[in-house]
Amino acid sequence: MKKIVLSLLLATASIGFAQFTAKDVFSAKSIVWYGLNFTEAKMVGQFDQAMGAGPASASDLKNKWMPNWNGLIQSEPKNFKIAEAFQKNEVFYDVTPTEKANYAISTDDLMSFNTFKFNDAQKTVAKVISKLGQGEKTEGIGVSFVVESFNKSSDEASIYVAVFDIKTKNVLILERIIGKPMGIGLRNFWAGAVKHVIKQITTDYYSKWKTLAK
Repeated sequence: MKKIVLSLLLATASIGFAQFTAKDVFSAKSIVWYGLNFTEAKMVGQFDQAMGAGPASASDLKNKWMPNWNGLIQSEPKNFKIAEAFQKNEVFYDVTPTEKANYAISTDDLMSFNTFKFNDAQKTVAKVISKLGQGEKTEGIGVSFVVESFNKSSDEASIYVAVFDIKTKNVLILERIIGKPMGIGLRNFWAGAVKHVIKQITTDYYSKWKTLAK
């Protein structure tokens, strides 16, 4: 995925109308968090719910659990250390555009028992970001976790971390990171995978991105 990041960084430098470049990501004092975007995702395997509720349906995942995962990240910033991961003084939570996009997901083909990957990750993520509606912030550096899959069969979450210019919707940095789920219950189990992705950004990826942006 380093090649994808590099190509995006180089492409960004040549786009005259872009308000921000990849270098600006590291000098900015704040970022805008857009949450987990499931609009192109597949939920692979059987997602068992607690308390004898049985397996989650596609409707359950869309209408109950996706909002739960996004809500948990906002309500527990000390557990989901986004500011620390991106070395920022402030994180502004602006998840309404993503919530609206997730709400419009068709449940017909949301679930699968087959491994799933984006055919063209750069194009898919660019499309997802371009379709985000207007939130409270109209400019700045945005961060969206574009979910490729939550795979219960392999117990891993595949997430594309997309850092983008809010005004132009130009993706500045893109990285596919695999998160390992942990925790009790469907909500906490997959929230653990998101936490693992954030931790990897903190310990590894952010410094690599910064080096590539120089």
